[in-house]
Amino acid sequence: MNTDFKKFANSFQAVARLQLEGISCLTKHLGNPQNDLKFIHIAGTNGKGSVCNFLQCIFTDAGFRTGRYTSPNLISVCERISVDGTLISEQDINRILSAVEDAAKKVEAEIGDFPTQFEIWTAAAFCYFKEQKCDIVILETGLGGTRDATNVIPPPLASVITSIDIDHIEYLGDTIEKIAAEKAGIIKANTDGACGLTVSAVQQSSAAKVLTEVCEQKNNRLIFSNKPISKRTTGFHEVFDYTTNDGKHFAEIECGIPGFYQPENASIAMETAHILGISEKHIRNGIESASNPGRFEILSEDPIVIYDGAHNKNGMAALSECLCRYFPQWQGATFIMAFMGDKDIGGELNILKSRGLLNNSEIFAVKVKDNPRAAEISTVCKYAKESGITVKGFPELHEAYKTAISNEKPVVICGSLYLYKDLDEVLKNV
Repeated sequence: MNTDFKKFANSFQAVARLQLEGISCLTKHLGNPQNDLKFIHIAGTNGKGSVCNFLQCIFTDAGFRTGRYTSPNLISVCERISVDGTLISEQDINRILSAVEDAAKKVEAEIGDFPTQFEIWTAAAFCYFKEQKCDIVILETGLGGTRDATNVIPPPLASVITSIDIDHIEYLGDTIEKIAAEKAGIIKANTDGACGLTVSAVQQSSAAKVLTEVCEQKNNRLIFSNKPISKRTTGFHEVFDYTTNDGKHFAEIECGIPGFYQPENASIAMETAHILGISEKHIRNGIESASNPGRFEILSEDPIVIYDGAHNKNGMAALSECLCRYFPQWQGATFIMAFMGDKDIGGELNILKSRGLLNNSEIFAVKVKDNPRAAEISTVCKYAKESGITVKGFPELHEAYKTAISNEKPVVICGSLYLYKDLDEVLKNV
C-alpha cells in the first residue's frame, strides 16, 4: 500500500462529499461486498453512536456475529470498524486498504474524482464485514442519509432514525423538514414487495410527518419508540422501565452508558431488537453491558472529571440536563471547551448559561489540534464575552487541564468529540 494513500485515509476527515457516485463506483470495483450483508442502518442528529453500541451489544449477546461501523473515531481509526466489540487490527486495516487503494485508482480513472476518506473507510468496512462473515452489521451514517456513502447498501432489516434536530444546515437544509427528508433517505422499499421496517425516536411533529410520508411511499412499517419510565439512578447510570409498542414490558433495566438521556436511546434499540425477534434476556444484557466513550464519560471521580462530546445545541441541552440531575447542589464547575468553527458556539454557551450552570463557573477555551474546522480560541472567547460569561483562553490543553483540576470544582470537558484525542494525550502524561 502506498504510504501517501494510507496517510490520506487516516488524515483529518473533512465533511463528506454528499453523493453516491464515488462510493457506488468504489464498491463496484471491490465486488459490491455490501450486497452480501444484512444491515440495521442508523441515521439522526443525536444519539446514533449510543444506539449503535446498544444494538451491537444486544445482537452479539444473542449469538449473532455483529459488525459495527461508526464515526468519527475518538483516538484510533480502528474504532470505526469492529466485530462483536473487537476493533479491527492495524494489520487487517493495512491489508484491506491495499485492496481499496487499487479500487480507488480505478474510480479516479473512471469518474475523474478520487474517493473521499469516508468513502474509503465505508468500503473497507464492507470488505471486512464480508470477510468476517458477519450475520448482521450495525451501520451508522456519517452525515444525513440520502447522499451519505453508507446509503449504497441494499434494503436493510431495519432503518433506525434517532432524534432529528437542526445541525449541518449548510449540507442538510435549514429546516427540520429538510433535515428529516435527508435522514429519511435511508428508508428503502424491499425489492420483493415485502413490508420494510423503520423505527424512530419520538420526533417533532414536522419531522414525524416527513418520516410518515416516506414510509408510506416506501412500504415501510413505521414504529415510534415509547417514552421510557425512569425509576432511579445508580451513580450516573439510569434504571428504567420500557414497554414496547406491542405491550412487551421490560422492568428495571440499568443503562450501561451513563447519562439521563440514554434510556431514550436504549428504547430505540430495544424496540428495534424486539421487533426483529431478539429475546428479553439478550436485550437486557445488551443494554446493561453497552458503553460509549466520550458521551458523559466519567474520567475521574476524585476530582470529578466528565467528558461529553456535546457538539450542537441539542447535545449541550442534554449535557445540561445531566449536570442538573446528577449535581442537584450545583456549586459551579470549570468547563474546558473547544468547538468546530461551523457550530452555533454562542447558542451552545447560552444553553449552559440559561440553566444556571455557569454561575460560579468559568470557561477555559482551547482549540482542537490539527483540525482545519476547529474554532480559534479567540472566537470562543468572543462568544463567551458577548454573553457575559467568564472565560480564559489556553493555548495548550495540558495547561488548561492542570489548572482546572487544581480548582477543587468538577471539571466538565465538552464542545467537540474531536477534543477527546488531544485529552487522551494529556491524561497519559498527568
